Amino acid sequence: MEFTQAFVLHQRPYRETSLLVDVFTADHGRLSLVARGMRQNKRRHNNSLQLFQPLWLNWFGRGDLLTLSKIETTSAPYWLQGHATLCGLYINELLVRLLTQQQAEPLVFDAYQKALEGLQHTGQTEPVLRLFEKRLLEALGYGVDLGADSQGDPVEAHQHYSYQPDLGLLPCLPNDSKRIISGESLLRLQQENLDDPMSLTETKQLMRLIINYYLDGKPLKSRQLFAEMQRYAGIKNS
Repeated sequence: MEFTQAFVLHQRPYRETSLLVDVFTADHGRLSLVARGMRQNKRRHNNSLQLFQPLWLNWFGRGDLLTLSKIETTSAPYWLQGHATLCGLYINELLVRLLTQQQAEPLVFDAYQKALEGLQHTGQTEPVLRLFEKRLLEALGYGVDLGADSQGDPVEAHQHYSYQPDLGLLPCLPNDSKRIISGESLLRLQQENLDDPMSLTETKQLMRLIINYYLDGKPLKSRQLFAEMQRYAGIKNS
């Protein structure tokens, strides 16, 4: 098999000397690969299966569990530090949970690379995450029509909206307890213009509602880790 571009999303021990690796490839989508002997020979492989490292790899086998054959690296890994590392773990976990195995998702692969680039070079991680979530949901067919409400009427900047997964965006009053986002924030998200703090906050609420729905309400470990680190920082600084 020819080499294809890929990133490691997650890895864990497999049997005595191997690893079970979830990878996201440019041409074949998400795959589960057995990296035989990788734990035993990790020095020789120089940790080539690290996260956020652009890879070229191939494999053999059939079914859902394939065997890694060869790995090549031609560029340096994306260098994520501090909070950006947690953000990278979050988008990796989203891909593991939401992508169907062995189904090519070129738009998602492009969005993933753009997200890593953004996390590496900007201190503003929130806009990077929100745009990745938007692009991921749209590519998978889970996106919301940001320009129209559930009745097909155009979104108005001055209007306020709630969201229901089975219906979409519903106009509501500003004091409605179900209100989560303004029309202005929806239009900003549609235009991928998230330089406004209020729009960022409201967009985060909307994205979380949608993503939780497609995760069937099952929590993300990366979110739990981030919450624990925030609690620790609060205790330490108190």
